Amino acid sequence: MIKLIVTIAFSLTLMTSSVLAQLTTVKIENFGSIGLPKNMEIQGGVYKEITEKIKEVNGVSASKVIFQQKNLNTADKSSFNTYARVFVRTQQGNNGDFKKLKDVLTAAEANDVNSEFKNKIESEAPRNNATILEWYKARVTTLNNQDVITFGYKRQIGSNPPVKVETFMFQNYDKLHIVTFEYRIDENNWGSTFTNVKSSIKIL
Repeated sequence: MIKLIVTIAFSLTLMTSSVLAQLTTVKIENFGSIGLPKNMEIQGGVYKEITEKIKEVNGVSASKVIFQQKNLNTADKSSFNTYARVFVRTQQGNNGDFKKLKDVLTAAEANDVNSEFKNKIESEAPRNNATILEWYKARVTTLNNQDVITFGYKRQIGSNPPVKVETFMFQNYDKLHIVTFEYRIDENNWGSTFTNVKSSIKIL
C-alpha cells in the first residue's frame, strides 16, 4: 500500500511539473510570479487603451496585469468567439495592515470579506448594465500551501452570455494581492487552463 501511495504521489508530481512547463512564467513587481498559458496573452496595445478608458468612466480600479484570450490584442475576429480573463492586482498598505502569508485565516475574516465585496459588487452591477445571477460566499481555502480567502459569482451583462467570476485574496503583511478569474459559463474549456494557472501562483 505504501509503495502504491508513493507511486501515485510521484506520478502527480510529474504531471504537475509537465503542466507548469506549458506555462510561461510572468514575474510581477511587488507580487511574485504567475504562469501564462499558451492560449492566453498579456493585455496590451490599443485594446488595453480602450478598456482602460472604459474603466475610468465606470470608476473601476485598473488591474496591474491582465491575461486574456490569445490574439485579442490584434483584434483577430476568432478571438471574440470566447471570453477569458485573469486579473492580477496588488493593494499596497502599511506594515501590519494584513496578515502574513503563512498566517492562518479564520471564518470570521471570510465573513467580513463576504459582506464587504458582496454589497459592493451588487450595488455597482446596475451601473454596468450587469446582473448578479448567483453569489458564492467567501470562505477560507488553501492555494499552493497558503491560506487564502476566495469568493465568486455569476454575472450577466445585458444579453451577453453569463460569466463566472472567481477571486482569490492573498494577505501579505503590507500588501493584499487579488487574483480574479473570469470566463463564460457556456465555455467550460477554460476550467482546466485556470486550474493550471492557479497552481503556478507564487507570492513573494
